[in-house]
Amino acid sequence: MSRRRLIVLPLVLFLVVAGTVFTLAKLHLARPSVAASGPVKVGDFYRGQVAFNQICAACHGNDGAGGGIGPKLAGANVTLAAAKAQIDNGGGTMPAHVVEGKREEDVLAYLATILSPAGQ
Repeated sequence: MSRRRLIVLPLVLFLVVAGTVFTLAKLHLARPSVAASGPVKVGDFYRGQVAFNQICAACHGNDGAGGGIGPKLAGANVTLAAAKAQIDNGGGTMPAHVVEGKREEDVLAYLATILSPAGQ
């Protein structure tokens, strides 16, 4: 009985913790509750697409199509101000300042092309 407990209890604990972490990560919304940290200035779309697919695609999928730990951004009803606030402040599993400066402006220019027009 003791041997069974040594195997089953850690396994059950692992499954509960892993399931909770996965569920919380999937429920994370790309709508930060903090206000945008400044005016939204956009840069170059092409450089933004390249930067997005190099840096952001690991979590948000290529071209924001989803499939990673982050939410799908293509077609999402998110404003550029909210996207900038999320980039600046982070939230959930996303760290703050993943991109900064000119690179952030370029990524925002790219996001303007894939977010839902209603979010603009």
